[in-house]
Amino acid sequence: MDRKLITIGYSSLSNRVQKIALPIQRDGIEILIAVQGECVDPIEREDVRMIYLNGFGAARSRNVILREARGEILFFGDDDMRWDESGLTRTIEYLQMNENVDLVLCQSENEFGQLRKRYFRRKTKLSKYNSAKAATYEMAIRIASFKSKNITFHECFGAGTKNFLGDEFIFISEASEADLTCEFLPWTIAVHPGPSSGTIYGTTNDTEARANAIQQVFGKLSLFARLGFLLRNPFRFKSLLLTIRFVLRWFPKTDEKNS
Repeated sequence: MDRKLITIGYSSLSNRVQKIALPIQRDGIEILIAVQGECVDPIEREDVRMIYLNGFGAARSRNVILREARGEILFFGDDDMRWDESGLTRTIEYLQMNENVDLVLCQSENEFGQLRKRYFRRKTKLSKYNSAKAATYEMAIRIASFKSKNITFHECFGAGTKNFLGDEFIFISEASEADLTCEFLPWTIAVHPGPSSGTIYGTTNDTEARANAIQQVFGKLSLFARLGFLLRNPFRFKSLLLTIRFVLRWFPKTDEKNS
């Protein structure tokens, strides 16, 4: 197998593959596209490899990428974002110079050059207490470290599932709990237009997904974690009923449950 330094892995639906804004071609970097849906015309670049999934779900797709990647370091891309080339290079160099670091999380901007959320101002160690706002396209990981700890994305969370957010939070939390070194780096790595699932508040679906993600991370202490989350912004759920449901993790039963 042709070993690479870097893999950039994209999770994409088949009808969006041709719209991916690929980074510039570089030596030692492979592009891996995990396609959900029907077969599509291949991308005519020698650094691009396409694989097809049975089924849907962003977390499932990323786990296939994690398994199939030939690089030592893995970046996760979305099919509607583009990379900040200088930030990408800076992150690669940082991981090359700091072999003890297993995961880094960087910043992203919207299409207007504005940061997509509030970030730490300086390099910060990540844990389950400060990584709830992470986005996959802001992350890079050292593949061998995650394989040695058998850490993958939780497939009951993330886009394409009922719990459509929280997969990155769970991933980073499990890594830090397994004594992997996870750091935030204060520079921009990606540009992603429009809102993301993590900015949605005020519906039963997002409230339940958040409650379930916190349950997954904190277990028996999740009630206290949800209270702490709520106290940082008591009005974020826009409804007293949703606030109560979130704290108590009390939601109407449905036929399909991913918790």
